[in-house]
Amino acid sequence: MKSINKFIIGLVVIMFFISGCSQSVPEQQLIETEANLQENIIEEQEPVEEKFEIFNPVLTYPNAYNGPLYGTSEQVGSASMDSYFENLDRNGINFFIGMFGISGEPVIGSLTSDQGLGEVIDAVQKHPKRVIPFFNPGIGGEEIQEKGYLKTDLINWYRNTLTATQKIAGNDFIRGFGEVETQEWSVRHNDPKIIELIDLARSNNINFMFHPTASKISDVKNIIETYPDTIFLIHLFREDLEKSNAELIKLLKEHDNLYFSMDAAHIIHIEGDVIYDFDSSNKESSIRKFVSYYDSNENTFVNNAIKAYKPLVDAAPDKVMWGTEIGPEYAFDPRVFDKAIKASRLVIAGFDKEHQELVGYKNALRVFGEGVTVDSNINVLGTGAWPDCTTSQMDECDESCEIPDTDALTSEQEACFTNCIIGKRCNDAPEMDIG
Repeated sequence: MKSINKFIIGLVVIMFFISGCSQSVPEQQLIETEANLQENIIEEQEPVEEKFEIFNPVLTYPNAYNGPLYGTSEQVGSASMDSYFENLDRNGINFFIGMFGISGEPVIGSLTSDQGLGEVIDAVQKHPKRVIPFFNPGIGGEEIQEKGYLKTDLINWYRNTLTATQKIAGNDFIRGFGEVETQEWSVRHNDPKIIELIDLARSNNINFMFHPTASKISDVKNIIETYPDTIFLIHLFREDLEKSNAELIKLLKEHDNLYFSMDAAHIIHIEGDVIYDFDSSNKESSIRKFVSYYDSNENTFVNNAIKAYKPLVDAAPDKVMWGTEIGPEYAFDPRVFDKAIKASRLVIAGFDKEHQELVGYKNALRVFGEGVTVDSNINVLGTGAWPDCTTSQMDECDESCEIPDTDALTSEQEACFTNCIIGKRCNDAPEMDIG
């Protein structure tokens, strides 16, 4: 554009020069003409993309780290994204790696704001540069183990969903696979079927988040050394962290492509992960029990968590990040979510001062960057005002699309069911894995 406009300016000057052979053109007029064209050039230049401004939390606490946060292990899906972003904004969580459940092969015209790829695109359209989308097929690790999907359908689910997603949202939209719940699988972490998933991630230049166990921590070393150009993010249950602490520290220090997420769900832990332990079908009861436990035990689990995680941070301060790992629906209620963030901030404050911002957000921002953007013209059907589907509506769609009792659907069955639900203008709320 600039070269074209310069050519136009030169052409105008030449024309004035030629016309000057027959009549005189004032020099001032030439200057004014060039100035006007230069002004047009400035107006036609592409607008400069606005830089994302890091923001601080509204909620702060005495003796806590009160700076920005970047969540690296976010189990989204149990709460609406609108209410979820209210939690993020209030608590100063600027960016998050979302572990979205996306199943089947999404297609334009069947994207809805309440689940799957439509949920991700809708969130990114509303909140550009804040979401780093990872995905899994939306089936828990236990079910994959029980039904043998690892050895049969799993790789094709990942491959087909990723390919369909890239056609809609672009090759750079999905930034990783995860959470891959390898802790639930009987095979080694470097089993050939898991390696197939890692190969798929590597070939698409995306990251890989998985959950190892202490008994198989040597497999992690094998994986990260075999794929030095792939970024791996892991977290561990507290019991596994205790058992493999020394070896994990060694891996973090010696390998540039391994990072660790220290999560709120594992911070609030004494005899178990309380956020998951208090989950139940009675949301209000779960909230009351959690709040009571938290208020009675805050100092204990904060101090214990500092002792558990500080050796990692001291040894590899540029490799430890923070997340929530919150899955149960009740835990997205502000009465629970805010306390989980408070506990995290108190634990981060227990690290050396120079390490607190690194763990809070700077490490993750350096490695995974800001969130993605997406074409605003991709149409996503807003389902916020739709009621939940009734049992009879679900049964009708199951029958018309010949849905089997198993969760293993063909892409045609998946598309048929989605379109059937959309036609009934009701929401099929997926079950959230809480393991």
